[in-house]
Amino acid sequence: MKKLLLLIAIAGFTFGCNNSGSQSNSTDTSAASRPATTDTSSAAAKPALKDGLMTLRGGKMMVVRNNAWVALDSAVTCSNGRKVTVDGQVSKGNKTRKLEEGMMIDKDGQITDKDGKPVDTTGWD
Repeated sequence: MKKLLLLIAIAGFTFGCNNSGSQSNSTDTSAASRPATTDTSSAAAKPALKDGLMTLRGGKMMVVRNNAWVALDSAVTCSNGRKVTVDGQVSKGNKTRKLEEGMMIDKDGQITDKDGKPVDTTGWD
């Protein structure tokens, strides 16, 4: 009886090892026969740009319209009252600030630095 159980266990182990080996070989050959594809996961994971987002590039303001950057053609007033000019001047009341290269401001008037961190705007509101 023990010999029969041992024989069944060995046969099962051998069959199990051979079965998984054939599966990996079939998977490997099908993967090798597929053409190489470019990795688009980073492009797909990239979030869509918000319309109205503005940044200073090359000394002029750029704004997102229809998910593409275009040059700002006239001054824009944000929803919080900040006015953004085509050369990167941001003003509200009697306070004025020149944006630095890479800084951004959204249509709500929230300013971020080139690293995406919010800029302290105390005294503006």
